[in-house]
Amino acid sequence: MDPSKLVEYVNQAVDQGIIPALSDYVKVPSLSTEFDPEWETNGLMLEAMNILIRYVDSLKINNFTHEVLKEPGKPWLFFGMVEATNSELPTILMYGHFDKQPHMSGWSEGLGPTNPVIKNDRLYGRGSSDDGYAIPSSAFIIKTLQDFNVPHGKIVIIGENEEESDSASLIYYMNKLKDRIGEPKIVVCLDSGVLTYDRFWVTTSLRGCFNVDVKIKTLKAGLHSGGGSGIVPSTFRILQMLLARIEDVETGRILIKELHTNIEPRHWVEKANMMGAVGRGPFDELPIEEGLQFVSDDITQLAINNTYTPTLVVTGMEGLPLLVNAGNVLQPELNVRLSFRLPPGVKADVALDAVKRELTRDPPYGAKVSIKCAPADAGWEQKPISPCLDQALDTASQKIFGKGYLKLGEGGTIPFMGFLGETFPEAQFIITGVLGGDSNAHSVDECLNISYLKKLICCMFETFKALSASN
Repeated sequence: MDPSKLVEYVNQAVDQGIIPALSDYVKVPSLSTEFDPEWETNGLMLEAMNILIRYVDSLKINNFTHEVLKEPGKPWLFFGMVEATNSELPTILMYGHFDKQPHMSGWSEGLGPTNPVIKNDRLYGRGSSDDGYAIPSSAFIIKTLQDFNVPHGKIVIIGENEEESDSASLIYYMNKLKDRIGEPKIVVCLDSGVLTYDRFWVTTSLRGCFNVDVKIKTLKAGLHSGGGSGIVPSTFRILQMLLARIEDVETGRILIKELHTNIEPRHWVEKANMMGAVGRGPFDELPIEEGLQFVSDDITQLAINNTYTPTLVVTGMEGLPLLVNAGNVLQPELNVRLSFRLPPGVKADVALDAVKRELTRDPPYGAKVSIKCAPADAGWEQKPISPCLDQALDTASQKIFGKGYLKLGEGGTIPFMGFLGETFPEAQFIITGVLGGDSNAHSVDECLNISYLKKLICCMFETFKALSASN
């Protein structure tokens, strides 16, 4: 088949179908369960999901059925399935999510979290690239297989509404649906990223994560700093003392051994090969201030840091007034959220317990220190990609981009992947997506690279076609 016919078909369908549907989806101010206490009653989550489901319905995929599952206290789950056109071909499970991160303030002029804007081949708005495109794209890939007469096995689509809040309910739903899903041989996740937009990328590892909320109390009420400083320790200094138990402030190295893993020589080789192919470009494109230096001049070390080393970031703080209201007062209480990333292979629950232990033992100056945290999510690492799949992925990238695909160790977390890896140990994984350095997922100015989405869909089609031909 002439690839140009596929490209023309996909480009038109994305422009006329997926992007308009995504634009309507962006307009809905829905949030993941953790960030919206009224998610079950205000209808926003369901409204956003239904917009994309209507697009799926408009495709009129042959022998495709779907339903939305809902149980009290658990968010809605989309379950779709198309029957095999060739029962000899393997079952494929495709995954994505509908839920969104908080909106945040500070979007560029003319842009906003619920204001879909197409500019410079990007669709801006919350959820555009993380991960609203996934379910409509998955369905459209199936439609494309049928329209180009490519045989396929049974294909299942799962769309959840809790990925940004830990996917706790998804495991329940998956256990309930396991007999209908069967034993997929290929698992596809369209929720990952790329280092560059000039080739097909496949994620081979993900870090784990957990958040810890720390509350520090020293006073029953605020105290004039002139009368209290030098006598009462500040909550901020106590926070610094607690963090010094966990992180070396000079290097950023995590000091707790339970958060580390053994970095194998092959990991260094893989990262050196990857960075040798793409250079510094992906790092230089990050939105850094002029003059800021990275934590290392070695780009291979940076890639290792972002994949196989634990990290700590303070992502939220309460208890300090805005500058306009900042009087000379010792604040009685400080609350911070600590976000930890874990290398694949680390036992997440053990790591969390170790952090909790360090934060709560012997509180400095006898301050009241309390913590709150949700269960930890473990990282994930792909088992060796089979020669058949490896060839299919490379052929797809060569056809669409003119160069081979590359493997990417991702610094982010997809909680569900670890569960899928354990549930379907024989399955091969294709974890990929559209998130580049300028996608700004979770942050202001989130955007979707429209041209790359089109090429990603073409690559997935070509991969499925090659797998179909090889069986």
